[in-house]
Amino acid sequence: MFRILSKSLKTGIVTKKAPFTARPPFGFPLIDFKACTACDECVRVCPTEALQTDRPAADRKTLSLSYALCIQCRECVEACPERAIRPGREFEVAAYSREQLTQHASFDVDGATGRASFRGMEALPGPSVEESAAKLKERIKGRLGRSLHVRQVDAGSCNGCELEIAATANPVFDLERFGIHFVASPRHADVLLVTGPVTRNMEIALRRTYEATPEPRVVVAVGACGCSGGIFGEGTYASLGGVDRVVPVDVYVRGCPPRPHAILNGLLVAMGIREARGRPDGRGDGARGSLGDRAGPAPAAHARAGSRDTRVKHDV
Repeated sequence: MFRILSKSLKTGIVTKKAPFTARPPFGFPLIDFKACTACDECVRVCPTEALQTDRPAADRKTLSLSYALCIQCRECVEACPERAIRPGREFEVAAYSREQLTQHASFDVDGATGRASFRGMEALPGPSVEESAAKLKERIKGRLGRSLHVRQVDAGSCNGCELEIAATANPVFDLERFGIHFVASPRHADVLLVTGPVTRNMEIALRRTYEATPEPRVVVAVGACGCSGGIFGEGTYASLGGVDRVVPVDVYVRGCPPRPHAILNGLLVAMGIREARGRPDGRGDGARGSLGDRAGPAPAAHARAGSRDTRVKHDV
């Protein structure tokens, strides 16, 4: 007992006061479309088909990048001959729909040389990030308040996301200081935090869990698999694909797996405390700000290392 207390005192406070200021060495790929020639080299090496090209006309070509499918493997960065793709350092990528996680660029193709030149970005269907945020805030208005009870559901994950979710409850990130708590039953939950591609064996269990959750029952899909099916695809013999193929999803948290910072950011987006950003560059997705700029629960006393039970239940 004395050894534990002595170790805690020597270690001191390890909780990060501002968990969103850190930047990972590699985040999501960023494309400089003006330097891109749509040569298809990145498309050929992408394992999840997050990068795709199309030829709607003989003199036109399109290139799309879906962050819902991206697993951050860096293959596109290495393969690009024009060096138009670079690794980003952002992890706070959360959106309200798959479309908001997609970039779609159009190119003009020279008939003589076959070389493509950037024409412009194409608008995607669906509501904007701001419109989706307003809709979600209206639905949860007066319901969630300044605290959140979360039920985590593993619908077929490899457990990579579960490790990162467990890390959000450790003394470094200490998500409980934001009023977020994990609960054992969906009947006590405000939010379902769902990971993995939904396997066919888990489809019924996920539906029943969703139905058992009281309104407004917000759903947060975590990881590339939860957002889009990831490397497992969609509509296969074993997997249905992304969580939204089974239950409605309110917030998508990208990554393979997403870092604890990203998961915490996604939960705060679900609470309406932080703003969603569908793309790593953040352009067109509303203003960014530090955690201290947002209204929310005042941070509690920081946890000391070894002083908190960090176990998180994952069974449904």
